[in-house]
Formats: sequence, structure tokens, C-alpha cells
Amino acid sequence: MPSTPHEVLIVALREQPGLLGALVSRLTGVQLPRSLKPADATLRFVRPAELRLDLVLQGGRRRWVLVELQRSVDPAKRRRWPLAASLLFSQTGALGDVIVITARRAVARWAERVACVRTRLGTTLQLKPVVLHLGAAESKALLDERRPELALFAAWAMQHRHGPAARAVVERAFELTERLPRALRRAQQRAILSVLSERMLELLREASMNPDKIPETPAARKLRLFLEAQGRKKGRAEGEAKGRAEGEAKGRQEALITLLRARGLAPSPDDEARIRGCADAAKLDRWIARAATATTVREALGTRTQGARARPRPPGRSRPTPAPRS
Repeated sequence: MPSTPHEVLIVALREQPGLLGALVSRLTGVQLPRSLKPADATLRFVRPAELRLDLVLQGGRRRWVLVELQRSVDPAKRRRWPLAASLLFSQTGALGDVIVITARRAVARWAERVACVRTRLGTTLQLKPVVLHLGAAESKALLDERRPELALFAAWAMQHRHGPAARAVVERAFELTERLPRALRRAQQRAILSVLSERMLELLREASMNPDKIPETPAARKLRLFLEAQGRKKGRAEGEAKGRAEGEAKGRQEALITLLRARGLAPSPDDEARIRGCADAAKLDRWIARAATATTVREALGTRTQGARARPRPPGRSRPTPAPRS
């Protein structure tokens, strides 16, 4: 299943196709057509089969770009990338570009050579994609005051990094995002925070509380407020989940006590305290199921009686006396 950082960047590229052109231009110097627009990323064959891709952009009938975000090695791409490119080539009559974006150097090296298959006789099928590795140098280049929208890619590249340098990239990306128009600014701020790991977010929270960072810059204040709001939202969600669990447990407790009383098995104060003190939904369900047929409260709650713990010996049989040692 695609991860949150994967989906966030795909959504950004789909809603703003120009971002891809800006990224490619910044890292390679090549200009993509401005007419590229999102197309159906599910490729269909004559036979009932589908090939799902991250993103397909098309500009007119004969121009297409296939985009894949790759966080890890995926052996299936050895077949899928050549197949997708062949199908689009067949449909449009023109060869487009296959662009692979990754933040890992090892994945970048793998992507460059994975789609190459050769038989023992010598037949070769090869697809060499354009691989954009967003490493440390590339991330620094993307932190461009003239193109603040590229800061999202720089932050996305930090999803596996947690050191001071990575934190500085994220903080700078958030600062540059303040230069965007109001309509885009908040969306990119949320996107940046969404692609970061929990560890990085915690480091940013700790850094934002540092009293040495005074006076606080507007971007730093914005980041701190975002992180504080996110923390409050998470706390509310956890509180609501805990409240729901407690409410469900209380409902089961009341149902069990009502069932026991309806069957004439009135629980003692100790039994009732034990029931009300249990928050384990599975255990309460087991007790309710047993209470439907039990003849005593102890049986319903699975409580052993004194006799069950110490089985009496039959009369006339005494414990054998050990033989005296010589």
C-alpha cells in the first residue's frame, strides 16, 4: 500500500503538473512541455488486464510522461515499466519519458538498470528511465528562493533522514513556503509536514521550544504553531479513541450485570466491582457468552471455587509416607 509521503507528492504533482517541469528543469536543465496534464494512470490492454502507475501526464496526442515515486526496490518494476512505456508508445506513436523520483541513492542505482532483460541467445529488452535522485546536493538546489514551490521536493527527500542537516532542510523548506501565494502556502505547509517521519516531527517540536531561538522568525513561529496544532489534534484523537473504548467497555459491563440479574444470578459487590473494573472488551464478551448458560456468577466469570483449586482425596487413602533415609 502506498505510504503517506508517496501519496502526498503524487497529489501535488497531479494537481500542479508544472511542479514536475520545474523539478526536471532545475536538476537536468531540460524543459518539459507546459501542455502536460494528468491522464488516466491505469493502462488497459485488449485482454482484461490493468497496469496501475503513479502518474501519467499527457500533452496533446503524442506527448506523454510517466512518473514513478520509488522509495524502495520493487522487482515487479522490471516488467511493468517496459510494458507501460511500450503500451503508451503504441497508443501515441511517440516515445515519451519515464521519470523515476527517489530519495535513496541505492534505489536510484537500481532504477537505472532494473528494466534490462537479456536472453542467453542475446535478445535484449531495455528501458533506461530518467532517474532523479533527490540527495543532499539536489535538496539544497531545490531550496531556491525564486521557486519556493520546489521546497516540497526537498522536504520529501528528508523522509528517511533525521540529522541536523535534514532538520535544517525542512526548516528552510517551510521558510521558503511562506513566499508562496496565500492559496498555495497553507496546502504546501501541510504537505511538508505530512511527508515527514514522526521522529523528524518530534525533533522539530523540540527545536521550536528552544528558548535560544529568540527573536523568533515569522517562518519559525508559523512552523511552531503548525506543530502545536498538530499535537493538539493528535491528543484529541487519542482522547476520543480512549473515550470510545471506555464507553464500549462500560456498555458491556452494564449488559453483563443486567443479564446476570435477569437470570437470577445477582452478582455480589465483589463480583460487580470486578466486572466494572474490567476494560478488556474481549474478556467481557466471553463473560457475557458464559453468563447466558452459567448456573452461578462464579461460573460466568470463570472464577475457580475453593474446591476446584484443591481436589479432596478419597476417604481411606492417605498420602504415602516417604521411607526413612539410611
